[in-house]
Amino acid sequence: MPPMASHRLLLTNLALFVIGVGVALSQTSVQDYLFSRSPHERLMNHFARFEKKMSREPEIRRALEGMTGSDLSANLQELSRRGTARLDDTTLLERARLMSAIYSRLSDRACASIARGSLTENGRAEFELTLLQLEVGFVSRWMECLHKAMLAEARQTPVHTVTRGELAAAFEALAQKIGEDATVRVDAGLNKGASDAELSWAERTVYAVAPTLPEPHGIALLRMVTQEWETADTTSILPLVPEVR
Repeated sequence: MPPMASHRLLLTNLALFVIGVGVALSQTSVQDYLFSRSPHERLMNHFARFEKKMSREPEIRRALEGMTGSDLSANLQELSRRGTARLDDTTLLERARLMSAIYSRLSDRACASIARGSLTENGRAEFELTLLQLEVGFVSRWMECLHKAMLAEARQTPVHTVTRGELAAAFEALAQKIGEDATVRVDAGLNKGASDAELSWAERTVYAVAPTLPEPHGIALLRMVTQEWETADTTSILPLVPEVR
């Protein structure tokens, strides 16, 4: 895989979301002109530097040593994916705000493919364009979440498993916020057979509304969509399926 393509893997991990790496991402046309670099090239270079920094961090380096495969981007992506469910409440809320901003700018097809973990080349292009369109500090905030997820996995931070009671209360709070019909639509949209339009609507709604719900309901919803379904005690609560994540 070409180096530029491998760096895209890290960009598309939605279980990712990032520590400031001390490299400011300037998106001014002046710098583009002076250094003869396109905004996209600078974005890829920014992530390449981020990858190198992460691979040199002692705890993350030790975690990488225990992984199979030699593709750095793929292994960092996997660390972040696994660690997302281990994030603390504050970081989960920050991640939700970032995801909401990204999803609101993506097409239904790209949004749904990200949620299903099957992002296409067109979806990657949309994702990268979205990052370029957002404010300068957005990428660093995204990297902060990615970094925290990697550390959480490296440290094996305990996962708070969502219980049936927590999820039932969270959906009740969601219904009070957006109405019963919309809540039923969220439930249906998170099912395996949902269309791209319905899945993307459900994901956008969860990430936009969860941070506005009283705690612990918003956190319960966010943990629901970041945890592996097999680890959640949600039997007979709602027909949500693991393939969504």
